[in-house]
Amino acid sequence: MNSNSLNQKGISLYYQIETYIRTKIESGEWSPGEKLPTETELCQYFGVSRTTIRQAVNSMVGSGLLVRRQGSGTYVTQPAYARNRLSTQPSDSVCRYIYMPILQEDMARSYQNLLLTHISHILMLWEQSLISREDGKKLLDFILPLRDMHPQVIGSNPLNEDYCLNFEQYLISNLGIDLAGKIYIARSRNDMTPTVIRMSIRDSLLIIYDCLLSLVRRILTLAEENQEYIITGYTHSMPAQPITLDHYFLAIAEALTRDLDRLLFAYGTLNLSPLGACAMAGTSFPINREYTAQLLGFDGIVTNTLDAVATRDYLLELSADFSTLGSTLARFTQDLYLWSTAEFDYVSFSDSFSCCSSIMPQKKNPLSIEHIKSKSSHLTSAYLDIIMCLKGTGYEHCRDLFECMPPFWNAVEQLTGILELTLGTLRDITFHYERMEQMADTNDSTLTDIADFLVQKDHISFRSAHNVIASAVREKGKSAVGHITLNQLNSISKEHLGHPTSLTEKEWVSLQSARSSIRHKKSEGSPAQNHCRKMLLSLRMAADRSSEQINKITNSLQLAEKFRNEQIAALVESGTG
Repeated sequence: MNSNSLNQKGISLYYQIETYIRTKIESGEWSPGEKLPTETELCQYFGVSRTTIRQAVNSMVGSGLLVRRQGSGTYVTQPAYARNRLSTQPSDSVCRYIYMPILQEDMARSYQNLLLTHISHILMLWEQSLISREDGKKLLDFILPLRDMHPQVIGSNPLNEDYCLNFEQYLISNLGIDLAGKIYIARSRNDMTPTVIRMSIRDSLLIIYDCLLSLVRRILTLAEENQEYIITGYTHSMPAQPITLDHYFLAIAEALTRDLDRLLFAYGTLNLSPLGACAMAGTSFPINREYTAQLLGFDGIVTNTLDAVATRDYLLELSADFSTLGSTLARFTQDLYLWSTAEFDYVSFSDSFSCCSSIMPQKKNPLSIEHIKSKSSHLTSAYLDIIMCLKGTGYEHCRDLFECMPPFWNAVEQLTGILELTLGTLRDITFHYERMEQMADTNDSTLTDIADFLVQKDHISFRSAHNVIASAVREKGKSAVGHITLNQLNSISKEHLGHPTSLTEKEWVSLQSARSSIRHKKSEGSPAQNHCRKMLLSLRMAADRSSEQINKITNSLQLAEKFRNEQIAALVESGTG
């Protein structure tokens, strides 16, 4: 190299060096695979420090134009085989903000599913006589061992745009274009990508199913352990009527069971294979889409090839279900949050799910509960992000669809965290039963039951009974007396109805009791213990049915794996012996 001075004012030295190297590469003067001059040579040539050279080279390694080989040096990257239509490499900003984030996400989530999709496609090509047995065996012999290797073995060069093309580059570099290129008969990134996405979501859903089912069972256990413990039921955050703690937990369990049902139903929409749709119009090759769907554990195919590559409705359905579930859990934990305050003092949480104040020594704050409530907002945000990505997008494959995935994966992580935090918090929670019943006995929450009793005993309309008691409550507010007395009630009754009530003092005392209120409930689904026991049994049966559905899904995937391994053996072992 000849000496070169950097004299562009206002432009950083490292960027001028980077531009120089990029020009050399794109002009072909520095060819693919060629080794760069050493750091010392570049420092002497440009007259700058090693730090400046490293900054320029690091930037180009990050954008994929250069690759470091440990102990050897830095080399010009091989051009992407799939970019032959284009005359220049993608810009640094495209690599940094578009390709690299997607690559890193795919590497973390999709490596195994990418391999399985390729393996299944190879099996289908052989089964349909589109490749020879020998070529199919060579391809599988190379790909199968990759399942036990780190995802980074493929590489993650953003110049290759995505994980599919990085894998293509890796195969061609190792097997040659004649052999590796045969994998790409009758397939496209457009159908491979949504296939891998659906499989990776399926993996995540199975974890969510297990977490949610465990949470439902934990809440049912809490209901069983807390039968007949009295607590106030609230409307508008004001004391309404006495219920039992198990009645409350059964309400939450019923809501979560519906949330689980929604997510299980969504599995049917998700678990259909787009593979074989190719770019969007299918192929002239006689492929077997149902066969690859069976190999990969799908329940069937997305029939229309355009729909197969264009749709992302499963993301909308699942993210909406996530948001609904998040709402249920946020409302549940908001109750626990209030109950843990000194003013309520109904519950307290384990120290392992609490935190302290840095300045106030008396504080024990409900750490996990606050984060669960707040994290649920991310689930709704994800749904809105996805629907806005799709809004105004034609029904086709396009890059807009890739922007749906970051918010969706964030929702998966947030929901998994919410479920685990909620389950952990509920495993070690303490209830202050005496305080709960004391409040229910003293906050007038039994007055509706007194009105009901008057209707049945004195044969007056409910509205008349309601007016009598409401007037008595209003009058009580003028005195310091804690409870309405029977004399006060009779006085108001004379004023409104022209006669006192027929209540005896014994009946009056009994009606003041929250426990008595619950015992006299007769309607289906009420807090009376016979109804709560019936609901507990019903919800346990529902949880068992959900467990059976989850097991059915798991068994189906295991059968698909067994079938796939048999098909692999039929091809790989056929050439031996």
